[in-house]
Amino acid sequence: MLNDHLDGLSFRTLARKYGISRTKVWNICHEELEKLPNSNQFTHTYCDRFSSTLMCDGKYFPIAAEEKNWVLLWTVDYYYHDFPAYIIAPSESFSSWAKVFSILRIINHYPELLVCDDNSNIKMAARDKFPGCRIQTCFNHFKESMRRTLRVRSDDTYKPFMKRIEDIFSCKRTNVDMNKKLFALYRDFKFDPICLSVITNIHRYMPELLAYRNIKGSPLTTNLIEGLNSHLESRLTALRSFQSVRHARLWMNGYILKRRFTKWTDCTGKFKHLNGKRGVDMTKKEGIVLPTYF
Repeated sequence: MLNDHLDGLSFRTLARKYGISRTKVWNICHEELEKLPNSNQFTHTYCDRFSSTLMCDGKYFPIAAEEKNWVLLWTVDYYYHDFPAYIIAPSESFSSWAKVFSILRIINHYPELLVCDDNSNIKMAARDKFPGCRIQTCFNHFKESMRRTLRVRSDDTYKPFMKRIEDIFSCKRTNVDMNKKLFALYRDFKFDPICLSVITNIHRYMPELLAYRNIKGSPLTTNLIEGLNSHLESRLTALRSFQSVRHARLWMNGYILKRRFTKWTDCTGKFKHLNGKRGVDMTKKEGIVLPTYF
């Protein structure tokens, strides 16, 4: 029943499936969720083999008793597909992200590269907790920000300019190639103040756009965690909303633990070797036997 609930089945649907009242279903699921360990504490106890590259993002969700949506702030190990730390919070504030990164410090995980969207609170908190960590701004989020600035979806004026930018950030480039393309962009559009402003902003962001350099296999986007957000959204849509913050905390903890103990099946490319393995299998401490929860 708990597995069904974490897969997104509502209490009404579970009540019909198991032939019991919704209240009984709620009590059973609540009791089973309370038996699970906290995922962050589980990491501290059982896992210590994380890779150098970490992704993070926030996923908002509704709580019936709260006026505003709350947010899941979670992290995923890029190479091993495990989830070392998370919290749920009222917003993506600096203090909330600082708490997430403090948990990573407690488990002695200091990433070399952090990949995220262009969220100033994430970046400030990461620099505060991990002074030596490089921060890579997601290419997709960066390009989308420029599309909004140039209004290319409603106006054709700057579509040729935006197409040139999309070409520049379509792949990893050498310094020579990058500088050549950026100079050509400046040469062709320097007399348009809006284009010049965008080019200046690109130059300002260059350290964060090229942070992946010299880290083998490092990503340019947050596509991995965005895909995980979509998977979570499908579960949340079926549930509609949580009744309280307490139940949201219990459910999110159960959901993340279940993801950690579920074997990957659809990994492709350089992650194909992860199929048939669980995230916790990749990060668990040497010689340790993991408990079974699901």
